[in-house]
Amino acid sequence: MEKNTPHYELAVVKQEVIRLGAKAFTGSAMSSGKGMGLNLKHMQQAICSLDRRMFYKSMTCYTSHRNWQDVYHIGFHDLELYIKITYCPNGGPPVISFKEKNL
Repeated sequence: MEKNTPHYELAVVKQEVIRLGAKAFTGSAMSSGKGMGLNLKHMQQAICSLDRRMFYKSMTCYTSHRNWQDVYHIGFHDLELYIKITYCPNGGPPVISFKEKNL
């Protein structure tokens, strides 16, 4: 399922990314960021630079129709990024995908 409005409050996600540091990113998100030459600080800056205009879509997770994922596209450091976020108040990294957007 998809919708055209964000499911999560972006300000809350940004606060969590700063608070959690590297734990805010899944292993694959961290690996993808590093593969593009970005360090943790750069990745946090990219997340904190997101705004509503960069929102692309919100979709449910493949494994559960109850878990939503918000997708953002952002230009950052000469890269076009595809960032997928979720928010679980009970824990878990909010940034589940951080990769170069397929052009």
